[in-house]
Amino acid sequence: MNSVYKNLSSCGRHLLASAALAFVMLPVSAQAQATSEVKADSKSAATAVRRIAITIDDLPFETRRLKLADEQRATKAILATLQAHKVKALGFVNEDRLLVKGEVDARIGLLESWLDAGMELGNHNFGHLGFHGSSLAKYQEAVLRGDTFTRWLMQERKQVPRYYRYPHNQTGDNAEVQKQFEDFLQQHNYKIAPFTIEHDDFTYARVYEDAVLKNRKEDAERLRKDYLANLDRAVNTFETMSDEMFGRQVSHILNIHASLLNADMLDKMLSKLEQRGYQFITLEEALQDPAYQLPAGPSRQYGMSWLARWARMAKKRLSVYGQPDPEEWIMKWDKELQR
Repeated sequence: MNSVYKNLSSCGRHLLASAALAFVMLPVSAQAQATSEVKADSKSAATAVRRIAITIDDLPFETRRLKLADEQRATKAILATLQAHKVKALGFVNEDRLLVKGEVDARIGLLESWLDAGMELGNHNFGHLGFHGSSLAKYQEAVLRGDTFTRWLMQERKQVPRYYRYPHNQTGDNAEVQKQFEDFLQQHNYKIAPFTIEHDDFTYARVYEDAVLKNRKEDAERLRKDYLANLDRAVNTFETMSDEMFGRQVSHILNIHASLLNADMLDKMLSKLEQRGYQFITLEEALQDPAYQLPAGPSRQYGMSWLARWARMAKKRLSVYGQPDPEEWIMKWDKELQR
């Protein structure tokens, strides 16, 4: 779900978000009323502990160069960690990733292992197609093609896919198209899966995979340490945004990816969130927070956190609009990998 927005510099992000404040889809009076209603409900929505849902994109696995056996081992590690922390995560599937010659059954087996571990699966569309620049018809087709195997596996367990996560978190180029697509999702019994917290894990993951495959052990260790520190920096930022927007912490939704890095680091990440006072909840529980009833508006190209989207719609100026970039050496390494 790599967003072009996430590859901007910190300065670029702040300028982008500040400019976006001027783009408002509802009347000011309606925005103020909606926000005040959420604040008025803060006492009932707040709890003694902070709450966060864990969502993981790009199943069965996000990789450029790992072999199937590596993906299977990493998936097993991710699921074992989720179970150890009593997390019921929601994994979002790109079914095109299943279609590898000679590996289709094994890759379907990876999805099945998520369900066997007590997790839920959602639709991330076929081909990881972004909404920005895509026709509505083509984008809807990607959604319909995106749950064939997932739906079959879930129906065997008397379940159905319930949630859709936008690739790149792009929710449409204008309000009209956004509304048409949301109506389409509703017709197919899908709810949107937003997010509030991210920490550039896809950037770290690409560089980390390269370091491991090249046996650059010192760099891999340095990446692991900075990755964990970056999680703290990002959570600090999004907590500040939530405080400034609502005067409280919303029920957060973390957006990460199925990667080798997260297979190696998820235990420490979840432990760090626990140390910060977070209780793990499901996506369904997180969406009961009244904040998620607020309009977010079309993203156009850049898939920002819903906290930034809510602020934009409410004409609320925040002191920060997104997590700090990874360190410069990591950004440079990642840029070289994408050439």
